[in-house]
Amino acid sequence: MDAALNAGGALAALATESGVGDESVFDHREEWQRCDAERLADVLVSREPTAGHARVLAHQWLVAEPPQRYELAAGRRVGAGTVDRVEQRVRQLRRLDDHVGGAETYAVVSAELDATAGLLREGSHSERVTRRLLVTIADLCQLAGFVAEDAGRVGEARRYYLAGMRAAHAGGDAAAAANCLSTLSYLEANLGDRREAVMLARSAYAGGRHAAEATGRSLLLERVAWAHARLGEVGPAERALGAVEDEYASRDPESAPSWAYWLTPDEVEIMTGRVWTELHRPLRAVPILERVIAAYGDRTPRETSLYLTWLAEGYLQAGEAEQAADTAGRALAMARRAHSHRAVARVAELQRLLKEVAGGSVAVDAFLDLAADLSATTEAPGGQ
Repeated sequence: MDAALNAGGALAALATESGVGDESVFDHREEWQRCDAERLADVLVSREPTAGHARVLAHQWLVAEPPQRYELAAGRRVGAGTVDRVEQRVRQLRRLDDHVGGAETYAVVSAELDATAGLLREGSHSERVTRRLLVTIADLCQLAGFVAEDAGRVGEARRYYLAGMRAAHAGGDAAAAANCLSTLSYLEANLGDRREAVMLARSAYAGGRHAAEATGRSLLLERVAWAHARLGEVGPAERALGAVEDEYASRDPESAPSWAYWLTPDEVEIMTGRVWTELHRPLRAVPILERVIAAYGDRTPRETSLYLTWLAEGYLQAGEAEQAADTAGRALAMARRAHSHRAVARVAELQRLLKEVAGGSVAVDAFLDLAADLSATTEAPGGQ
């Protein structure tokens, strides 16, 4: 494959680094067989993604045929075991997204969604399996929308979120439907109509609060707080943050839905700090963000970059332009590693804000020089 694609050894290096050629997986056979593909699929979900090998795993996902397609080709009746396997793959893709930006994972997630939708359209299954497939498709739609947005495909992200909401509703999972609608509200709050974002966020919470457990309710409420903050509505945003604190205190981590696994205590505090930054309350925002961001680093470059931009904006609101510029520089370095359109957009916003105070500050001028060309920052390695 490396020779056929003129990859100059890059694919061969990936195979060597990842252990794909291990004889326990492939037995050095000349011909690729279905059992090889199935073993590779098992390898992909057995390795917990880490910062060290997440990109290697993402490339393996691209070349591995989804097992859903083998199920259809074999004419098998789709049973609970198949859905278990697909759900496991979705969980793994979510954790892969923790370390790799949307520019690199969009093709992987959209292919997985297409293969799973094929099971629903063409497979034979019981009503119970059908409902589980619908909910799994909803989960994949929400993830696909998230990575599409991260890759700068905003129109596609909106369509995925709405499709996911419909699939979850058809599958009888009101909490998953609320999550898709709530994620759409988050997109609109950042990139679209902020009043519509408030309506969507509040509708999602109203429709999902009785079906979701405490972690899920906390996430829905966070997006209510964020939507109000983007409109500059201090009272409703602060009340929503208080409700998050109350709900999250009663959570049971073991019962959290797969789509809210990432909502840790640190993430709850990060959102609080971001809300106060958005509401121009730097004395509240900066101490929270400084404390929590210290625990983030190279393992999660996209999140670290995004959170640093909010800290930088808080510093700027507090009149600390040099600290803001230094922090913005760190955010830019992380954004370049993450290949995340959202992270770059936030750095570009800091660039705009710091231009207003440029002149006379070495740190600000140095950041503006570094950020002069952001055009290549979202490209995945190899220009993909």
